[in-house]
Amino acid sequence: MTSKVLNSRAVNKEAKFVLLCFPWAGGGSNFYANWSKLVPAPDFLEVCGITLPGREARYREPCHNRLHEHIQEVCCAITEKYNGRRLAFWGHSMGALLAFQTALKLKQDKGLEPVRLFVSGISAPQSRKRKETKTGVDKMNDEEFKEYLRRLGGTPKEVLENKELMDLFLPSLRADYSLLDHFE
Repeated sequence: MTSKVLNSRAVNKEAKFVLLCFPWAGGGSNFYANWSKLVPAPDFLEVCGITLPGREARYREPCHNRLHEHIQEVCCAITEKYNGRRLAFWGHSMGALLAFQTALKLKQDKGLEPVRLFVSGISAPQSRKRKETKTGVDKMNDEEFKEYLRRLGGTPKEVLENKELMDLFLPSLRADYSLLDHFE
């Protein structure tokens, strides 16, 4: 399982720390896995991106749209590959939520916790804002969802207007926004 979930382009078994990077909604692991090539990590660090189903090498797998499915799979992969290693988690937007919940699950089930948790681009899980900002993606048709993405401003216009690209990205984006809507 680890080979499909964990994407590290510069495996370093001697690294003191492993930085596990969780993707934003619709994002993938290659962005993070390439950090080691763009800016070589110091010898004490291995960078590893988390690959979620429905994207990149896992494109043919159905997307999860419930948080516990992702968390269980990621926890298993982490404990299988990195048990005993010092971990740090990085997550942006939806990835911040995944990183936080993964850290909680690992501590609860295995007594493991990252030495650092870095998060950005999302309100706190218990915040009122989080509870008030449901997208309603489950009730949107494709055109309404694309318009929602356009208003958010994070998806390039060229992607939104390209039918072939949207056919590729829409399932994972829908699943991710549904996951965010159903988070309690």
